[in-house]
Amino acid sequence: MKVSRILGSSLFLLAAGVLGLACAGSDEVNSQQQQGGSTTTTTDTGTGGAGGTSTGTGGANVGGSGAGGAEPGACLLHNCTKDAECGSCADGRTICDVASKVCVACDAKHGCPKGKECAPNGLCLDPTQTCPTDGKGTPTVVCKSSADCQACDGKHQVCDTALGKCVGCTAKDTSSCQATDMCVNDQCVPKCPKSCDHDDQCGFCGSKDAPAHACNSHKCSECSPTFACKVGFQCDAHGVCIAICGIEGAVKGTCDADADCVGCTGGSTKCHVPLNGGHGYCGPEANGCSDLGNGVVVLPEPYSQYTNACSKDADCASVAIQYNVGKLLREQTGFDSIKDANVEYGMNVCADVKISEQISCGICVPCKVDADCGSIEIDKFALDAFGAIGSIAASILLDQVFGPNDHKIHMFCQSVAAGYGVCAPCPGIVNDCSVGGGGGGSGKCDHDENTAGTPLDASCNACAAKLCAVDSYCCSTEWDATCVGEVAQYCPAGHDECTAGEALTPAYSTCAKDVCASDAFCCDAQSGQWDSFCIDEAKSICGKCP
Repeated sequence: MKVSRILGSSLFLLAAGVLGLACAGSDEVNSQQQQGGSTTTTTDTGTGGAGGTSTGTGGANVGGSGAGGAEPGACLLHNCTKDAECGSCADGRTICDVASKVCVACDAKHGCPKGKECAPNGLCLDPTQTCPTDGKGTPTVVCKSSADCQACDGKHQVCDTALGKCVGCTAKDTSSCQATDMCVNDQCVPKCPKSCDHDDQCGFCGSKDAPAHACNSHKCSECSPTFACKVGFQCDAHGVCIAICGIEGAVKGTCDADADCVGCTGGSTKCHVPLNGGHGYCGPEANGCSDLGNGVVVLPEPYSQYTNACSKDADCASVAIQYNVGKLLREQTGFDSIKDANVEYGMNVCADVKISEQISCGICVPCKVDADCGSIEIDKFALDAFGAIGSIAASILLDQVFGPNDHKIHMFCQSVAAGYGVCAPCPGIVNDCSVGGGGGGSGKCDHDENTAGTPLDASCNACAAKLCAVDSYCCSTEWDATCVGEVAQYCPAGHDECTAGEALTPAYSTCAKDVCASDAFCCDAQSGQWDSFCIDEAKSICGKCP
């Protein structure tokens, strides 16, 4: 599935707005924590406003420019990609070492003034300036100011005057931190970690409108088994709170009455009950396929823009909506200065939308599984849209939002009804929350899945294979207490699709999900079971159980 190039005219994402974002500066979190930041400066040559200068202590600062004012410069000290992003850095660090993404004053091609030498950290220093270290590489310099730490490596160039030690940062000086870092115990650490072990580590992730304060499958998310959703919502495998659609505890969309479908999206608010009795399913209320898109909504916004009929995926190859990624970034980051920006986002999958027990309609949708949802690569449109002047503003925005992470908005397939869904942003946007993309593992099976220890391999058993796909941390780094807890979540039945027993869950496997979409009884935790009919369906639908 493709995310195509932006519509240029609608994409002027705020050169002024981005600079306004930079004006926000950094806020002290507490006595030991402060958010890092980038730096920009402007030179005022007109009468419109006073030019700004930066002290380089963690805030992103921009001065106003008057009529005829000079183009703003930037200092992405630890996350540059070109020299222009080092234009206003202190200590002569106007050269970007692209390999390390650090602004330096000298390198193999650029020497130092007479009487100075190029230190290993890229600064031009007096030859007498040194930074002795102990056996672990920790500086032994007794400092009185950060000037005493200039010869030290990039992780020890700030002086903690209370301790007399060269450190990574202090509560008042985060100039050595990334824009997305905070200072904890004199060290720069990501305020939102790429991997987590418990909910407390995610307290700074997301934004007010899109929080990601829970640790789910080792990724900071909206919810987790230990961080519940509000009443009326449930936590899905991606760590996202979704409205309860259908009977709680049963497969999504299973219903007995219309009231069970109130929480369903995309117009699936009608409970279609079989004539011969049993549970029904939530779907659109329509008399025929021609009603879909003509007064009958199939998908939630923004995917409700188009309703295209299909019989196969190829029929959907050119179907796409205009996705306002600027609005998405505003909601996900809390940066209100970001303006609207539309990308063309594909709806390239043909899904069966049931409107009765006898009638299914082929409709183009964004996804059936997470792999159908392409990540949105911000660089492809942001830098092109800003052009030569806006490129600096774009760099500042990207640094503030993504820091050293890839400039991508990761998407996943959020279920709308049985068998299809819409692509939505992962909590925190920078972490990939997709399920099913893992696999492999350590090559070891030296303990069972209910015991913490070394990472397991996907080949150990069906449960290990499932967790390797859902939470790759368990099979690449460590099978820790979180992985043990996930066994109950993803391997609850104690049997596979080819063995009768208690009801499976759609999260157990792709096959279980497909069978449950066809026969909700097989995954009905309250009154269903995985019986011989379910096994037969696994044979016919998935090709399993020979």
